[in-house]
Amino acid sequence: MSSESSSEFANARPYKRLIDTKTTAPVRWRLAFLRAIIWSLIGMIYAPLFIGLLSIARGADMGGFSYVPAAGLAGGAGAVLYGAREIALIGTGIGAAVGVALLILMPGQATLTNAVVVASILAATVGLTFSFPRRCTRHVPGKLLAGLVMGALGGAVLAIAEPFHSKPFSTFSTLLFLASVHGVLYVGSVRAWIALSRRVGLESRPCDLIEATTMAILAAIAAGSLWMVAGPLMGFDPGLWQLASFSMHQDIAPAFLGGLFGGAMAGLLLELFRFPWVHDL
Repeated sequence: MSSESSSEFANARPYKRLIDTKTTAPVRWRLAFLRAIIWSLIGMIYAPLFIGLLSIARGADMGGFSYVPAAGLAGGAGAVLYGAREIALIGTGIGAAVGVALLILMPGQATLTNAVVVASILAATVGLTFSFPRRCTRHVPGKLLAGLVMGALGGAVLAIAEPFHSKPFSTFSTLLFLASVHGVLYVGSVRAWIALSRRVGLESRPCDLIEATTMAILAAIAAGSLWMVAGPLMGFDPGLWQLASFSMHQDIAPAFLGGLFGGAMAGLLLELFRFPWVHDL
């Protein structure tokens, strides 16, 4: 190769790198935008679960500690909901159907406890009876652990910080913080939690048992959430649950906004800092 050809080749390489940089940057921003949309939807799912659980915990006089179980349980439920896929859809559908049926057909028996118990039993029965594609490959125990622990960690930060604040945290700011922090912590740690669940044998349980338990949890959440929204407004089961439901109704709009923007923030951070996508788990 002549010296002139070598010189032309050397000069072309940085130019090619410049072209590559310019063409990949828009792709990266499109992925960041897509990830922000996905996580904003997840934040909107997380928000009503959290405020419903927070209302119940506060109604049980748990005080500032209410953030910990509410954020942990909402995080665990959300992780299972968007981690179990077809099992999640079927379990949630069963819970919603049971909740609607009780409210319409059996209003005299439409208590929160009845809705949760009936939905759980029916979903567990379906899970034990029918087999679904790719069973025991969703790593639900590890995802559940990641959601529970990372959610409780975010709730603990709020529980510790609120006494030092001049007034209680608003619903919007609470969900903005939790949805953004939980999303990043979950994605950053879920592979480690899945590895831990394998190591301790949580995923070696019979597939039918894991499937039935997952569907029962999701059905109970769906039925309970539906009841919390509609039951007390129809005059069913007055008392603690009714007060918790009315409190949830007051906070639902700022909670949705906080979850939406917090989730979008999490999605942007995950992509900008090159966190791996976890759709393959």
